[in-house]
Amino acid sequence: MMSQGTSKTGFIPVDAVYAGSGNAYTRLSAGERLREARSRLGLTLDSAAARTRIRRDYLEALETMDPRGLPAQAYAIGYLRTYARFLELDEAALVEQFKAEADTQTGRATPTAPQQQREIKLPRGLIGVVLILMLVALIAWWYSNAISGETVFDDIPPPPDDVLGQNDGNDIFDSDLPRMASADIWSGLPSLNPSEDEIPDIILRASAPVFLEVRDSAGRILFSRELGVDESYRLLSEPGVTVTAGDGGRIMVEVEGEEARPLGEPSHPVTDALLLGNTPVDPA
Repeated sequence: MMSQGTSKTGFIPVDAVYAGSGNAYTRLSAGERLREARSRLGLTLDSAAARTRIRRDYLEALETMDPRGLPAQAYAIGYLRTYARFLELDEAALVEQFKAEADTQTGRATPTAPQQQREIKLPRGLIGVVLILMLVALIAWWYSNAISGETVFDDIPPPPDDVLGQNDGNDIFDSDLPRMASADIWSGLPSLNPSEDEIPDIILRASAPVFLEVRDSAGRILFSRELGVDESYRLLSEPGVTVTAGDGGRIMVEVEGEEARPLGEPSHPVTDALLLGNTPVDPA
């Protein structure tokens, strides 16, 4: 019978081996657990960065729980999974602890009472008097105009007769512009049914949950989110398309119906890899 904390494969996570009584270890933050596991393995930040292929400043920011030194949360979680797996820690539990502590840090600001705004309040009686005076002035103006029989537009002179005699008939609508057929108007619009040349011929499929971002040659984001198992993204084989993934081994690339191959090495992130110029890793 296996002892408690030992898996069926005989693998014992480092965080379970050095947990001790459990009380002191559970009080460690996610970053402190990473730093302690690295120290017990006798690794420096530089050596860990070289072996995980993650930037040293990202590893340092993870260990110090400094959000200012980390990229977007999706990238940071991918790097955290890779680093925890490298240090033989429970990556799922560590990710949950990291998310909870990151949310707590972003909400530590001490709430302050809203600053009271000065409101200028006029006496209700004064407002009523102003409204009554405006109404009386309006009635007096209307009554004076009705008595005199004049209107506001009486002072406007009539238009000259020569102006009224111009542009008789439909001459005002005549134009020398060429007439366009309806077929010419719709010819410049894109077709709703793409041709065979426009059908996407590259498929990026996730073999496990992984973050994926695709950019075109101009740097515009075409796709950016976490894919689930067997979820895929299709695109045309255009030059200059780059791909970023939290784990290159979890993205399978299929080009024009050929056998799918991993985008990169398992457990290693891929950043701004040129899709057409990048040779996928042979699974064999």
